[in-house]
Amino acid sequence: AYCASKSGVLGLSRAVALEGAPHGVTCTTVSPTWVETEMLRESAATIATQNGTTQADEIAALARANPQNRLVQPDEVAAIIAFLCSDAAPGLTMEDIQINAGAHW
Repeated sequence: AYCASKSGVLGLSRAVALEGAPHGVTCTTVSPTWVETEMLRESAATIATQNGTTQADEIAALARANPQNRLVQPDEVAAIIAFLCSDAAPGLTMEDIQINAGAHW
């Protein structure tokens, strides 16, 4: 279900970008990997309970899974979105920007 919905969002954004281009409308998706949020911490706590580990251990494991050995921070995602909404990015459209700390998934 996740993959199907993600493909739908990417396809829709490309269609919006094409249809909006003559009118100055841009459409770009942002796809972050693991972001250090409350939702991630809750998931890590659940996994820790199942695995008999700690929340910190599970968060550290997620960070180690990224080539940069860290989790993406919410302000990094916000900065990209702010840039996309600014007058500095009028030609950036029909793209999927992956904020992934080097991960390919």
